[in-house]
Amino acid sequence: MKSLKKISAGLLGFDRRERRGTYVLSAMLVVLLAVRFTAFRPGEIPDDIGSLTDPPDFLQGSTGTVRSNPALFTFDPNTVSYDDLLLLGLTERQAATLINYRGAGARFRRPEEIVRVYGLDSSTAARLIPYIIIKDHYEKNASGGMKAHVAVARPGVKYDRLFEPVPSSGEAEPPAPLIDLNRSSAEGLEILPGIGPVLSSRIIKYRNLLGGFVDSRQITEVYGIDSSVIRLILPMVTVTLDSVSPLVLDSTSFGDLARHPYVGYEAARLITRYRTLAEAPLTLGAMVRGNVISPRQAERMAPYVRPSPGVAGTDYEFISSKVLK
Repeated sequence: MKSLKKISAGLLGFDRRERRGTYVLSAMLVVLLAVRFTAFRPGEIPDDIGSLTDPPDFLQGSTGTVRSNPALFTFDPNTVSYDDLLLLGLTERQAATLINYRGAGARFRRPEEIVRVYGLDSSTAARLIPYIIIKDHYEKNASGGMKAHVAVARPGVKYDRLFEPVPSSGEAEPPAPLIDLNRSSAEGLEILPGIGPVLSSRIIKYRNLLGGFVDSRQITEVYGIDSSVIRLILPMVTVTLDSVSPLVLDSTSFGDLARHPYVGYEAARLITRYRTLAEAPLTLGAMVRGNVISPRQAERMAPYVRPSPGVAGTDYEFISSKVLK
C-alpha cells in the first residue's frame, strides 16, 4: 500500500517549484478576470450614431470644406462663380482648381469634360454632369432676342459614353490654347487633368534631363503617368523647339552625355572614347557603323543632335534632327 502511494505521488504530485508556479498562474488568472469584468464593461449605444454619408475629416478644413446639403441646379462651368461651385457641393480646393483651370485659357465644350479638373472625383462629376448646360454661342432669333446654342447631357446616357453639343450654324469657338511642355512651369502643368504637384515636378525634371521635349508624346516616358491620363492630356499640349538644348557630339562633356536619358553611362563612355580615336567631326551614322552605339540609340538621339559646323551627309542626325540651327 505504501509503495502504491509513493508511485501515485511520484506521478501526480508537485515539487516545491511546481507548486509555486501553480500559485503564480492562479493569481494572474484571478487578476485578468477581475480586469475583464471591471475595466471592459460594455457601454450604452448612443441614440444618434451619425450619418454614414457625412464627409470624412480629411475632406474638411480650411481648404476642403464640404457642404452637408449641396444644392443642384443647372450651370455653365465656363462662367459659374466660385460661390456657386461651393453651393453645388465642391470643396474650396476643387472650386479654386476649376477657376484656375478656366483662368489659364481652358474651356469646357462638353459636359463630360468636367472630369478634367484635377481633384474632382468621379462620383462628384457624375452628380454634376446632368446639370451642366454649356453655352456654345449666341445668335439673334426672329424676334430680335438672343438664342443660345448649348451642349447638354442626354438623359439616361452615362456621362462617359456620349455627350454631344447641339449642332449650330454659327462659328465655332476658337480652341483653347495648348500648354507648351517646354515653357510651362510646374504650376502651369497642374491644370492638366490628372497632373498634380508630384507628376508636374517629374515632368519638369525629365524635361531638364532631356534638354527639352521634341515631341509631345515623350510625356509618356515620364514615370507614374497613367495611360488614361495620357489620352486626356495629349490633345491639350504642344512643344516648341527653340528652347531645346542640342547635343554636339564633338564637344558635349561625358557627364552631360551620361545624364541624358537617351544616352546613358555606357554609351557616353564609348562615345567619348571613340571621339578621342576617330577623326572629327563625329556623326551618329559613323558611330553606328563602328558599333559604338546601336541603331535604336541613334534614332532616339538624332532629334537632339546638332552636327558640327561644316558637316553634311545623310546620317541619322540629318534625317531626324529637330534642333538644327
